[in-house]
Amino acid sequence: MSKENFTDKLGAFFQKIACIAGEDFGFLMTIWLLGCSTQVIKWANDGKVDLVMSLTFTGLLTAIAVTFITKWLFVPKASKIIRRILVGIMFVAFVIEAFVLYQYNALLGIGTVNSLFETNPEESAEFVKTFVGFGGLGLALAIVVVLYLLVKYKPWKKAQIDAMSQKVLAGIVFTVSAAYAIYMCCAYPGIMFGGDDLTPLTRLMGATNTAWKNHVAYQELVAKLDEHIELTKNDGKITNIVFILGESTNRNHMHLYGYNLPNTPNLDAMAQKGEIVYFRDVVSAHSTTVASLSKIFTFCNHEAPKPWFEYNNLIDIMNAAGYKTHWLSNQESSGIWGNVAQIYAAHSDVSHYTQIRDSKEDDGRVDGELFPLVDNAIGGADGEKNFYVVHLMGCHLAYYNRYPYLFTKFTEKDITGNYNNDQKEVISQYDNAIFYNDYIVSGIIDKFRETNSDTIVIYLPDHGEAVYDEGGVNGHIEENPSRHMIEVPLIMWASEKFKENHPEKWALIQEAVYNPYMTDDMIHTILDIADIHTPDFDPARSIINQEYNTLRPRFFDEKDYDNEILATGK
Repeated sequence: MSKENFTDKLGAFFQKIACIAGEDFGFLMTIWLLGCSTQVIKWANDGKVDLVMSLTFTGLLTAIAVTFITKWLFVPKASKIIRRILVGIMFVAFVIEAFVLYQYNALLGIGTVNSLFETNPEESAEFVKTFVGFGGLGLALAIVVVLYLLVKYKPWKKAQIDAMSQKVLAGIVFTVSAAYAIYMCCAYPGIMFGGDDLTPLTRLMGATNTAWKNHVAYQELVAKLDEHIELTKNDGKITNIVFILGESTNRNHMHLYGYNLPNTPNLDAMAQKGEIVYFRDVVSAHSTTVASLSKIFTFCNHEAPKPWFEYNNLIDIMNAAGYKTHWLSNQESSGIWGNVAQIYAAHSDVSHYTQIRDSKEDDGRVDGELFPLVDNAIGGADGEKNFYVVHLMGCHLAYYNRYPYLFTKFTEKDITGNYNNDQKEVISQYDNAIFYNDYIVSGIIDKFRETNSDTIVIYLPDHGEAVYDEGGVNGHIEENPSRHMIEVPLIMWASEKFKENHPEKWALIQEAVYNPYMTDDMIHTILDIADIHTPDFDPARSIINQEYNTLRPRFFDEKDYDNEILATGK
């Protein structure tokens, strides 16, 4: 091929690219923005300049290819339909990821999709009101209007650029983009060929696929919960073991743990009297409810070789050990996504809810409505050994719905720090929810105190909650976690009869308060307290055991809590 022919063909090729860009500039830029802008922003925030430049131009090359394919390989009518469908589904994924990026500085992942599946419409409305508000909705509407006007009137077509300049510009853009694409393939093959990590749409599809597999796993768990339970030790003599399961509670917002506002007066008083032990260094294994409960109640942990649903669970073990099991809940009683808590409740001897409701219904009942259920359960115990799980709504969004008006102790005027007024209002609402939660937890303890029985009460929330502790982040997410989303309280109270009957247990509990701990080992601790063992029980995983491994690394979303999360202060 002569040099002139090659130059002519190359020029014709660049001219065709310029023609495509000129005719379909709006579509090309839309595909580029929807496909890679969120990832580019995330890497820019992380200071990864090399990746930012590489993906910017690789994404542009991809957008050119998509524009060409949809333009030239289909008849005009089919091309128009295909483009609209493609932009529509990419836009949905982009909007979801853009919000997650804005709110949490993270990209779409399994945790995000699981949270969507766990959330009912009422919670979604509260979520939108809390995080987006009318201003956010107005901004989103304005963006949509601007995009519509740009697509309709195509102002770029009014630009006057001669053919030669178009050809040269197209040549430069294509050459640079192709060079970066080749570089990306060679330097970052894990990103380029990693499957579902390239765009918001593929991330959403991949995460949804995994979330659906999790749903199927719930059904497998239902089938596996009836498996034979082998007990290697069953010396349990404690009359009442009470496990208060909290929700979205950040210990750094509790006065008991050093917070500046007095929002835990009852627990503070108990601590001063030596009635409770509160552990100082506990983190949750996950920052979403379903994922957390799948490990709190089973032998599955971060290092486990099998999925969580293939392990025995605490409810069936306590049943096999001769305990009457009670599940008392202020959360939903049914749900399309098979909330794992509902499965545990179904396998308890007794399960009662403050309300019979589906995932799609919620009339915002506060946790105080659990008190009659606790009274009835205690009254119906008849001297048997009992294991109680009391599942709270705790400090779940929206915080102002988690406490009665009479418990409005704090306002935005009480919040100090560099926050705007809206953030101060939300923080004060969360602190009021903590204040009411203190009343609930101490109230449940008092009910068992009145029985004068051999009782131990354990309080642990499923995960924490960030409340603008490190800037503009409020809530919890599985991806890109902050320490506030996983740092949780762990509190134990024992009756005088428990201390008399099991002095060595209470001494071990008191000695363990500074042990570092992650809640995926909770089942070992409860069984150790109860003197009930199975083949999966490991004393090195019980925080109160003298064999406890204090050097176990605590990993959250593949990040070392002590060296990567805690060390950065975020």
